[in-house]
Amino acid sequence: MNKFIVLIITTLLTIAVSASAHAQRSDSIAAVVNGDIITYTDLYDRMDLIIKSSGMPNTKDFKARLLPQVLTGLITENIQLQEAKRLGLNTTDEEIAKGFEELSKQNNLTADQFKSVLKKQNVRITTLEKQIESQLAWGKVIQSEIRPRVILSDSDIDSEFVRLKSREGQSEFFVAEIFLPVDESSTEADVKKAADDLSRQLSKDVTKFPAAARQFSQSATAAQGGIIGWVTPDQMDEDTGLALRNMSVQQISQPIKGNDGYRILFLREKRVITLDNGEQTQERMRIKMAVFELPDDEAGRKETRNEVEIFRRDVKGCLDIMRLVTKNKSATLQEFDDVISSIPSQIVDAVTDVQIGEIGKTIESESSLSVPMVCGRDGGANINAVELEIENRIGTQRLDVLQRQYLRDLIADAYIERRV
Repeated sequence: MNKFIVLIITTLLTIAVSASAHAQRSDSIAAVVNGDIITYTDLYDRMDLIIKSSGMPNTKDFKARLLPQVLTGLITENIQLQEAKRLGLNTTDEEIAKGFEELSKQNNLTADQFKSVLKKQNVRITTLEKQIESQLAWGKVIQSEIRPRVILSDSDIDSEFVRLKSREGQSEFFVAEIFLPVDESSTEADVKKAADDLSRQLSKDVTKFPAAARQFSQSATAAQGGIIGWVTPDQMDEDTGLALRNMSVQQISQPIKGNDGYRILFLREKRVITLDNGEQTQERMRIKMAVFELPDDEAGRKETRNEVEIFRRDVKGCLDIMRLVTKNKSATLQEFDDVISSIPSQIVDAVTDVQIGEIGKTIESESSLSVPMVCGRDGGANINAVELEIENRIGTQRLDVLQRQYLRDLIADAYIERRV
């Protein structure tokens, strides 16, 4: 049961709160973020969660080295939520409840069953709901403010196709990362020690990497378990590219020093670049899915069905699906990027015969209608599919770069007072 609960908590990025810990800990201020307060209770509860869910050593020295990184994560979450509120991108109670329901489904539980499990583990439901609100709010900021700035031309697609063609037969790597920044709140030596600890511990059990990335990493990839995706060494900086060339599959790297911090890489898969048009067995899929909530009344359900039909007619690719979801207040976006066996079978079945950039069958449940779109596979059935995968890859990379810069600017402009 304990392992099962740890898996649930890790997947959801929740904040576990012990009632006894609350009684013993001070609510003194650990940081002030544009007037909002982070207490020591918030900080130490998050630290407890990180140690539990990632399997890291529960030692005084290790926690002391990680404390600045944990506080940085809490500060970042506050800034993201504040930005959404500034833009008027509010998250409703219904959206939070729906998010909770989706998380329950991912763990094969109903919402009520999931709440019961969390209560037995002394996890406050309100804290989890706050975490869900923060994640949903930042997703809205990305779709509203950043996605419209991602513009790709035919020459962009052609250039990347030529680049891949010139490297056909060479290796590319499916990589995940943990990024620990060096900033004014932490010395480089302390960050390096924390990175060394993480690398050493994760090398003992690589299955813990996604959980550790979600909890420790300060990269935009953290929410996806640190996944960067398929890259070639020349797309990375020199030191990172060199490290990648010398890694074996399922290996954790030593910390790699960059201009702004340290990165730990996890080489999940490796393949030979091929633009072969022949059929291939697809082991990994990337899916974006628009989920439309169904109202209780029949008239509302009929209207939603009409909206779904219009959506299916109008959507024109994986980048476009985010724009259309943003415009539709009754829709939310879910993303899957994993081996096929790890993606819910009903979603895989709905896109079995679908090409990259196309939508699959509508998935209907009692409370929602879902429209899945295939945005990537390990290879493609034809040149058109390869170009669509390239479009999604470049678009995602540019979206990530813009998101990082947007967040850096918000942090630079914020009033942050650390008291730890």
